[in-house]
Amino acid sequence: MKRIWVAVLMLPALLGAQEMTLSTAVDKALTASHDLLAKRKHIEFLQAGKKEARSHYFPRIDLAGSYTRLNDPVDFDLGSLRTLLIGLETQNKLGDIDLQMLVSRGFGLTDAETVAYASQIASALDAAIPSMNIHFLDQDVWRASLELVQPIWMGGRLRALNRGADLQYQEGLEEFLIDRETVKEETCRVYFLAKLLEEVAAANKDAESGIARHLQQAESLYNSGLIARSQLLRAKVAWSEARKNLENAELDLKTARGVLADLVKSGDPGALVLTTPLPFAPAAASRSQIRSNVLAGNRALKMLDIKRDLIGAKKRGDLAAWLPEVYAFGRYELYRGDLTFLDPDWAVGVGVKLNILSSGEKHYRLAADEKLRQEVEEKKKGVEDLLTRACDQLYDQAESRKNTMASFPARQEEAEENLRLAESRFSSGLGISLEVVDANLILQKIRAERAQAVYGYVVSWLKIHELAQSLDGYIKEMEGVR
Repeated sequence: MKRIWVAVLMLPALLGAQEMTLSTAVDKALTASHDLLAKRKHIEFLQAGKKEARSHYFPRIDLAGSYTRLNDPVDFDLGSLRTLLIGLETQNKLGDIDLQMLVSRGFGLTDAETVAYASQIASALDAAIPSMNIHFLDQDVWRASLELVQPIWMGGRLRALNRGADLQYQEGLEEFLIDRETVKEETCRVYFLAKLLEEVAAANKDAESGIARHLQQAESLYNSGLIARSQLLRAKVAWSEARKNLENAELDLKTARGVLADLVKSGDPGALVLTTPLPFAPAAASRSQIRSNVLAGNRALKMLDIKRDLIGAKKRGDLAAWLPEVYAFGRYELYRGDLTFLDPDWAVGVGVKLNILSSGEKHYRLAADEKLRQEVEEKKKGVEDLLTRACDQLYDQAESRKNTMASFPARQEEAEENLRLAESRFSSGLGISLEVVDANLILQKIRAERAQAVYGYVVSWLKIHELAQSLDGYIKEMEGVR
C-alpha cells in the first residue's frame, strides 16, 4: 500500500511531470541562485583588479594642457644696461681719439672737442646697438604637452600590490565556493525533506485507508447488532482524525515541494517527480577522520589563511614606504607658441624620491599590521575549535540516529502483526474498535519515525560534508544507494 500511495503522490500533472534526481536538482539550484550569480560577478571584478594591479608596471602617458591669464605681459627691460654699455664704449673711443690728437699735434682734446666727439660716438652707438627690452610672455599663456612616467623600482610596492590583488581574488573565489556548498546543502536538505514528507504522507494515507476499512466493517457489524454504537462512534472519530492528519501531511509535502521548486526555479511544484530515494547508508568514517577531513578541507580556514597572507602583503607594501622610488620620466611640448627661451621642446630623465621625515604613520602602520596578523591567528584557532565541536556534535547525532534505525525493522514487523491481530479480533467479535485504531496509528507512527530518523541521519552527514567542502562526493554516494 505504501508503494502505491508514493506512486500516487508522484503522478500529479501527468502530461507535464518533471522527473528530477538529486544531482539534477542541485545543478539547477546552482544555476538559478542569484547569490551565486552575484558572487560570479564579484569574482570577475576581482579578476579585473588583478589586471589593474599588473598595469602599474607599465609606463603612464598623460596629455596635459593649461591656460593661464597673467595680470600683465612679462617683459625684461635692460635699457639701463644698454645705456651703461654705450657710456663705457664712448669713453673708450674718446680715450683713443685723445691719444691720437696728443701724438699728432702735441696736445689732447679740448673740452669743446670732447663734448662734440662724445655726442657723435654716443649717437653712432645708440643706432648700432639694438633695444634691450625683451618680451618674455604674453598675458595669455597656453601650454600642451605629453608627459611620461615609467616606474623602475618602487621599493617593493608594486610587487606587494600585485600579491594583494592575487590574494583578494583567491579570497573571493573561496567565498564563492563556500556559498556554492551552502546552496548544495540547502537543496539536498529540502529535496530529502520532500522525500521524508512523501514517506510521512504515505504512512498517513495507509493509516487513513486502514481506519476507513475498519469504519466500514464497524458499520456492518453495528447494523448486524454485533457491536455497540460507542465502538462505531470511536471508529468515525478515528477516521475523521486520520483524514485531518493526512491533509496536514499533504499540505506539508506541498510546502516542501514549493520550496524546492523555488530553489530550482521550476514553475509547477506539483509537476516535480523526485526520483532519488531517501537513503540510509551507514558511514564508515570515524570521529577522528571526520575532524581531520573538516580541518583540512574547510574553506573558512582557508580564507583566514588568505587573510593572513593579505596582511603579509600589506606589511611588505608598508615596509616599501621606507625605501626610495626610482622612475624615468619624459616630457614633450606639443604647443610651442608660448614657450620661452628657458623652456626645452622635450626632456627626459631619471628621478628618485625618498621620504626622509614623516609624522610617524609608517611606524604605526607596521605595528597595526602585526596586531592584525595576531588577530587573524586567534580567529583561526577559534574557528578550528568551533569546527571540532560541530564535528563531534554532528557525528554524535548521526550515530544516535543510526542506533535508533537498528530497532525499526523489528518494531515495524511487530506493529504490522499487531494490526493483523487487532483486525482479526474485531472481525470475530472478540476485539474492540479502539484496538484496531491504535494498531493503525502505532504502525503509522513507527513508519514516520523511521523516515524522520533517516532524514536526520542524512542531514547530519550533509552538514559534515558541507563543513569539509566534500558534498559532490556525498551526493554521488546518495544517488548510488537504492
